Amino acid sequence: MLDKIFSGGLVGTVGNIIDEFHVSEEEKGKIKIRLKELENEINAKQIDVNLADAKSTATDISGILQRSWRPLIGISCAFAIFWEYVAKQFTLFFLALFSIETAPLPSLDLEALMPLVLALLGMAGLRTYEKQKGISK
Repeated sequence: MLDKIFSGGLVGTVGNIIDEFHVSEEEKGKIKIRLKELENEINAKQIDVNLADAKSTATDISGILQRSWRPLIGISCAFAIFWEYVAKQFTLFFLALFSIETAPLPSLDLEALMPLVLALLGMAGLRTYEKQKGISK
């Protein structure tokens, strides 16, 4: 049931529900037109929000984070992978080399991290492909 609701847009989903009611075709048409108008209004409001977001010149920490959250996620993933595969291994090597006893070093859950890294790399590859084909600016 939920897959039917979430798979279509607002007009399609509600339109299918309206089709199940026993009202005249004229009333169904009016309702569907009104739903399409509501969907257009929602899209126009979202465009306004996107424009205001793009025009933002906030220079405080919230403005910086708002504009650079994707690079921050990428850098965080890169540091996590660097720690797990490079820095931690060298640290363990030098601790063992000099016979230094220490608490276990932190280990990161790469099963949760790798899907995010692969998604970021996939989107970067898609963006590169679009630029090469001239699909986007």
